[in-house]
Amino acid sequence: MNLPQRPKDLAIAGKQDADICTWLTSEQKKALDVGGGRPVIKDGNNYNGCDFAGEDGPALYGIAFRVVPEGIEDFLKKVVDPSAETAATYDIQGFGAVQGQIPGAESLGCAVYVDAAEGQTLYVDMALDAPGTMDNQQMCEKAKQAADAAVTTLQSQS
Repeated sequence: MNLPQRPKDLAIAGKQDADICTWLTSEQKKALDVGGGRPVIKDGNNYNGCDFAGEDGPALYGIAFRVVPEGIEDFLKKVVDPSAETAATYDIQGFGAVQGQIPGAESLGCAVYVDAAEGQTLYVDMALDAPGTMDNQQMCEKAKQAADAAVTTLQSQS
């Protein structure tokens, strides 16, 4: 995987749900059409995180930020299908990011994984609650926008 070298480490290691819920400013929430922010429900995946509920016309969705205590390359081997139609690698403010969807469940959302620090991955998940109200490109664009917002906030905090 050919990701750019991180400009610095983002301080996400060990962050708790309440901290993660501060990673979107009011302006960013407005731009993403999301509100609130509540700790993610732990369902065996147990990564700390925060979930923001969103609505854009008929589309209802959630955007979750999770802190994965694992390097991006190792984590991606478990979760991303590199051959998926929407698979992409790009740069978010100098940080390498990989976009992916779950094989067979593409219509349900899109995720962006950011190489945040050594042994740390910022996992941004955009999950559609009203299937068919957004296409893959729209979901992945929303996930990328959310990842960009979180990176902006994290850089301003360090």
